[in-house]
Amino acid sequence: MSSNHLLFNGNEINRIGFGCWQLAGDYDLHGRPSGYGTIDNAESERAIHFALDNGITFFDTAVAYGFGRSEELLGAGLRSYSGTNKGNATICTKYGMVLDGDGADDFSAKNFVASVEGSLKRLQVDRLGVMLLHNPPDDFDFSTMDRVPFDQLVKNGKIQAYGVSCRTQKGVANVISHGFGSVIEAVYNVLDRRYEKYFSDALYKATYNFICRVPLASGFISPRTLAADRAFADNDIRNGFNREQVEWVTDSVRKLSFLQDLPGGIAVSALRFQLSNRYNTLTIPGIKNTKQASDAVMALNLGPLPEDVINSIAAAVPEVFYKWR
Repeated sequence: MSSNHLLFNGNEINRIGFGCWQLAGDYDLHGRPSGYGTIDNAESERAIHFALDNGITFFDTAVAYGFGRSEELLGAGLRSYSGTNKGNATICTKYGMVLDGDGADDFSAKNFVASVEGSLKRLQVDRLGVMLLHNPPDDFDFSTMDRVPFDQLVKNGKIQAYGVSCRTQKGVANVISHGFGSVIEAVYNVLDRRYEKYFSDALYKATYNFICRVPLASGFISPRTLAADRAFADNDIRNGFNREQVEWVTDSVRKLSFLQDLPGGIAVSALRFQLSNRYNTLTIPGIKNTKQASDAVMALNLGPLPEDVINSIAAAVPEVFYKWR
């Protein structure tokens, strides 16, 4: 296989997947916008089909994305697809939120089992690729978790693997120290490279698959950021981002403007950065339209960035914003 493909739980997949948070559209959580604004459902369906047609078969969603709405729309898009990759999708979803409660999280094994069944129903599939705990506290005590139901669902074929989507790097360290599951998801991109410290031959070969999220820094790694300061609608979660952090991200993206001169521009280059690290199992850019899907496909076709470009990124911007350490 090429460096752009991998075996994930026995399935050969491309190393760039399809992040589905945006599919949830406009929704609030605890009185605050938590989605990425209004979307065109028909265009999102076309993006799912385009991705499948071009070999992107890994889809990452969550119960919490629009209270199950993202799962429902993804399931509808997969069902309406009739191309050569029909039936080849690997779905990663996440649990924690109790849909019939007050939005509080429950990471118990009991809710895990119930969430698997709920996700299967919304997605209208018979099996999940991965089920992750969705951003538990960084100091979550995994030693108290009853892992039997998790392993039983793997044995029964309802899921292929389980693990944790982590809030921060401290959460990553905590999961690894407890040896929980076989999949870890965390932030990793050109503006936050801290995740690299957890990459190693031992973890890569024997223990964990790494899913790297937010590869485009919530959409800030974009030609639009190079051209002007970004403004977002009131129903977009980014409208509430901390201003100091937004200013740092904006300034840092502009320091990386040389990536815009590469084929596909800065967004495609940021995805190619993910392919440049062999320990990064796969990455999941948020996609809601065919343009974003085509950027992901272009990155796959172009492959990893040259080493000199990787070095230029490290020289241009620090490993991470100082307040995120």
